[in-house]
Amino acid sequence: MMLSPCLSPKDPQAFHQMTAVWKNLEHPNIVPLLGVTTDPVQLVSGWMPDVDLTGYITNHPDADRLSLVGAPSTVLCDVLTPSPVI
Repeated sequence: MMLSPCLSPKDPQAFHQMTAVWKNLEHPNIVPLLGVTTDPVQLVSGWMPDVDLTGYITNHPDADRLSLVGAPSTVLCDVLTPSPVI
């Protein structure tokens, strides 16, 4: 799985900011961030009942696949991308 360019671990400042934001999020539809590994760089989250996105889609064949994949990365990019001050 590829991360969105704004979430790349190759940009340590943006990656740190993203992990700090995720670590502080509390929402029933967001899996808590438990930690980060450094070699290789990986984000560690809680275990989900449907195992992964493939398992979820297998168990929920009518799920909107596009929104499952696109929405989370869009939200995180919006949170991490500075908005111009008007």
